[in-house]
Amino acid sequence: MTAEQQLEALRKAARLSWIPMGMLVLTLVFVAAGLLTKYSAFFVPAAFSGLAAIASRETAPHWRNAIRALSEGTKSKGTVFIEVSEYDDYPEYRAIVHGMTGIWSFQFSPQNWMPKEGNFEAQLFHVAGVEWPALLATPEGILFPAFEPKRPE
Repeated sequence: MTAEQQLEALRKAARLSWIPMGMLVLTLVFVAAGLLTKYSAFFVPAAFSGLAAIASRETAPHWRNAIRALSEGTKSKGTVFIEVSEYDDYPEYRAIVHGMTGIWSFQFSPQNWMPKEGNFEAQLFHVAGVEWPALLATPEGILFPAFEPKRPE
């Protein structure tokens, strides 16, 4: 996908904002079913949906900020250094962003593109109440934090 197509997909993804709460409700339903029926097999999907609920609770605010940045964010120019590490045959992506709010470092999950390591010009989107850029658009693709960004040491 092109960067523009990725931005459009992010706009459409706003309708999935119910997922973190949905995963929590699903977990509670499985736990209740297990307790009421005394059938322990319900606790296995409860564990998986519980882990998904925790993960989505951590990432959902950053995802929502990225979506919000598209409609109400302010834009600035900056640069991003993308670092790609390989752990157990699974790539991990880290961005180091230089912009008007300073330097920020965060992990990200690419949205329908394969980032390459290197320095890139980027358009940074900022939203009120968030210190770091909520969304970055490079010529190759878009990225936003998966977890809370940190200042590099």
